[in-house]
Amino acid sequence: MKLIVAQIIGIVALLISSLAPQQKTKKKVLSFNLFSTILYALQYLTLSAYTATITNIVGAIRDYIFYRYSKVKKDIPIFIFYIYIIIILVFGIFTFNGFISILPIVLSILTTYSVWQNNLKKYRGITAIITILWVIYNFAVGAYVSAIGSLVSFISAIIAIIRFDIKKKNKNIKNLD
Repeated sequence: MKLIVAQIIGIVALLISSLAPQQKTKKKVLSFNLFSTILYALQYLTLSAYTATITNIVGAIRDYIFYRYSKVKKDIPIFIFYIYIIIILVFGIFTFNGFISILPIVLSILTTYSVWQNNLKKYRGITAIITILWVIYNFAVGAYVSAIGSLVSFISAIIAIIRFDIKKKNKNIKNLD
């Protein structure tokens, strides 16, 4: 029963997280990330995948704070970025459960960087890389729907890269002609 509940939570998280790269503003990206991260934390908790649970809880808090900065159009201070890295590492050490538990720690750090910096093109590129690596972790811990969801998020990130980065670049080049 726990496995079924975890998969249902994963489906909802997947739907929300796959929409994040499609957003045009950092504020919207962070709001989608916040809700999906909370749901992923619940899913991993249900699966007893505690490192991923903790990194997602820390990620939800991060997304909320970063959202608040974005809402008032202020850059997020670098010391806050470093505080999150330290928190992720400390919790990662306490929840370490073999080699596979290193993955959510590294991915959480990469995600923190991607949403801390202000370049949405970098965010989308990092998201594409991260989502592929989440596929591996999700299969390893039994989060099968999330593994599929990570593939969907990867496709969404690629579509966003094409829509916002490649086509926009090509449009700008044509306008120079």
